[in-house]
Amino acid sequence: MRWPIIFATALILVCARCEDIKLTEIKYEAENAHGTSSVLVDHDRVIFREILDDSEPGHLIFTVFAPTDDYFPTTFRYTHNGEVTASELFVRVNGHPYTSLVLSSWSSGWFDHTEDMPLRQGLNTIVLQNRNNTVVSLDYITIVGTIQQASRGATLPYFEIEAEAASTNAEIIGPDRTYMTLPSEASGRRAVQLTAQGHYVEFTLSSSANAMVVRLSIPDTSNGQGNNGYLGVYVNGQYYMNLTVTSHFSWAYGAYPFTKNPGDGSPHHFYDETRSLFRASLPAGTKVRLEGMSPFSYTIDLADFYTVPAPYAQPSNFLPVTQFGADPSGTKDSTSAIQAAISAAQSQGKGVWIPSGTFLVSQRFTLNNVVVRGAGPWYSIVKATVNHGVGFFGNWAPNPSKNVELYDFAIFGDTNVRDDGAVDSGSGGALDGNSIVQNMWIEHTKCGMWLDGPFQGLHVVGTTIRNTYADGINLHLGISNVVVEQCMLRNLGDDGLAMWSQTQPDVNNVFRFNTIQVPVLANTIAIYGGTNNAATDNLLVDSVCEGGGLQASNRFGSVPLSGTTVLARNTVIRCGAPNRYNTDKNGAMWFWAGDAPMSGIVNVTDIDILDSSYSASTFWGSQISNMYFSRMNINTAPYAFSVRGVTGQIYVENTIATNLTSKGVCSCNPAGFAIKAGPGNSGWDTQECSSC
Repeated sequence: MRWPIIFATALILVCARCEDIKLTEIKYEAENAHGTSSVLVDHDRVIFREILDDSEPGHLIFTVFAPTDDYFPTTFRYTHNGEVTASELFVRVNGHPYTSLVLSSWSSGWFDHTEDMPLRQGLNTIVLQNRNNTVVSLDYITIVGTIQQASRGATLPYFEIEAEAASTNAEIIGPDRTYMTLPSEASGRRAVQLTAQGHYVEFTLSSSANAMVVRLSIPDTSNGQGNNGYLGVYVNGQYYMNLTVTSHFSWAYGAYPFTKNPGDGSPHHFYDETRSLFRASLPAGTKVRLEGMSPFSYTIDLADFYTVPAPYAQPSNFLPVTQFGADPSGTKDSTSAIQAAISAAQSQGKGVWIPSGTFLVSQRFTLNNVVVRGAGPWYSIVKATVNHGVGFFGNWAPNPSKNVELYDFAIFGDTNVRDDGAVDSGSGGALDGNSIVQNMWIEHTKCGMWLDGPFQGLHVVGTTIRNTYADGINLHLGISNVVVEQCMLRNLGDDGLAMWSQTQPDVNNVFRFNTIQVPVLANTIAIYGGTNNAATDNLLVDSVCEGGGLQASNRFGSVPLSGTTVLARNTVIRCGAPNRYNTDKNGAMWFWAGDAPMSGIVNVTDIDILDSSYSASTFWGSQISNMYFSRMNINTAPYAFSVRGVTGQIYVENTIATNLTSKGVCSCNPAGFAIKAGPGNSGWDTQECSSC
């Protein structure tokens, strides 16, 4: 049986089984998908095990990208491990029930089963679940006509143009990495400053686009509450529209955790963003010009140009929040109406539908065993009217929510100052039992997602988190088997992605294929303690203060690192940063045995460190051992390695450094901390004792 799949209401392109594009077959290995609960990864295959009476069926989640809405031939390679039997796998596509695969076999060996999968333009999830008490092994799936994802970082639905690379008659500021200057927080450490009437920056579209995000900074007011202004948008020389901009959500002052009082000095967190859909798609070659239209300066960092699908239609068996009185015009408060829809959906076994519109809310919502879905994050917007405390949460551990699914809507907070005593995230609590967060957009909250364990099995995919006052996503306290992938995070007030094993270890979690830009404090990715966690295949750019691109450490009361921590195939650009309070400097990768010695295995492989602000890698703390570096590419840094006050030993092989501006190693204690060199190294064999 097949269930109907809801595509967009108007297709950008229908390719009639994709004859109009080059047909390629992409293989997706099952062991690289995310398996939960009763799904076991066994070397080069995945085993769907028997479902016991007291256990919950596991999921296997594949992430794939499609060029358009269509049906794509998909082949499943499976075996019953020598048994002559049949298995049933239930298939959901982007959370929608689609079909059941009856996988039969008449002899031992491997078999193929082919179905047409209804994928939508852009990112998709295909979720498989065992439906009976048989055992089946899946080797891989192949899909004809899908798009190969980016090799590192997220595969994004937009192209980005830096303002300094566009046409302008105004001043380009930077490059400058001096903390508390406008260029230091700009992407690429440069921006364009429009200071007079008639100043502009003009972007030429490299391909078509129907929406735009502009990252910019305008001055604060004397009371710290922010200015409001607007940018004039001109298309091919003709006036097109105004973009409303504000500094209400930018500018922070004083000491950590910071204030909104300009009198406290130390200004930072300068930038914010504004977004808008165009009235129609603009073709490649179109010139989009921005001009400042108010009596103060506009510092333009970049523009992202999107191809946004048309709104998704309401699926069957979903309750629209408007049926309960929610106001899509953004005029009246919709809190009670949305809560009523959630309660009704939970009691009736249905989902919650957030249609196109802006819905004002004044409190957070607690979910359990329910799906909340929107028409797309550019269309369905839940917007806070209070400074803190809005979001879609699970219950708190030790009684976590199960089977919570969030799809395709935006959460815009109203947070403009960090309050670490407030629960303030787009999503949080404990989301256990095959929960998924897909294609969400979270902005102007303290944290994007702050999750408190213990719980296991959450999948976060294709989600945008920007302009927060603290972490993008933090897996805090005993969380296991969570995958965060294909997410885009920018302008975070603390770590972009973090695992924090405070008192209980985070175990077997993975951050992979994410793009993180400009955390204005701390690291792009940090792993604080825990067991067998990994950060792989990410693109990490422009750390600003007290943070690197990657940190693995025993800090903040974490359970020490154990098992094997994997940092692999990451690209780290312009990372490493100064300390706010002293002359300390940390590198693009930062290893800190702070609370306890680091003796758990840490494997660092296939890392590209480009244009590091300080050393490529720094080592701090008490003692570090069992750390192995292989196939590192370091291009432009003061040092390849710097050592401060730590003892122990690391092993380094096949690591090549070029364009070092000082020496290979900065260490005043070479006997106490040994860098054991294996084969294939070059470019970093000199050493000095300095204040690195």
